[in-house]
Amino acid sequence: MSGPIHFEPEPGARPGGNHPLNVPKPALVMAAAMIVVVFSLAISARLFGFGAFKETAVAVLAERQLTFTDVKDGGIIVEDATTHAIAAQLPPASNGFLRGALRALTRERNLAGIGREQPFRLVRYVDGRLVLHDPATTQSVTITSFGETQIESFDRLLIVGPSPQKVSTH
Repeated sequence: MSGPIHFEPEPGARPGGNHPLNVPKPALVMAAAMIVVVFSLAISARLFGFGAFKETAVAVLAERQLTFTDVKDGGIIVEDATTHAIAAQLPPASNGFLRGALRALTRERNLAGIGREQPFRLVRYVDGRLVLHDPATTQSVTITSFGETQIESFDRLLIVGPSPQKVSTH
């Protein structure tokens, strides 16, 4: 049972032992040059902003500052930060997109150690965009990028009404 152990060569191994792999020098120079060019373009784009998407500044059509408070039953109370009136009461297990957008913005606030005191800004621009801004972190979510259902759920929050609205969307 005992005897010499025989190891077979690895698949793809070259016969005759371990000879160093010789890469042509021009290929190494071209690879190094490509790496330098890519890093240079990435750094200059970051520093000078070319190639970056920028939203042009346009006039504000409507704006509302809102705070969002979680309720024990899983709902959310939306309050107008200026008047302190309840803008909407969102029932539990509803408004998934709105909750997701708030979760993303709130996560950034938590990472920065910022509390809930500063309100979010919901802004409708004259070009039609509807954007939820977080002035505390300068993050934002462009609601109009996500379709009509999401636009409607946030539009209801933008309209100032005399009484609280129960907002229910899919």
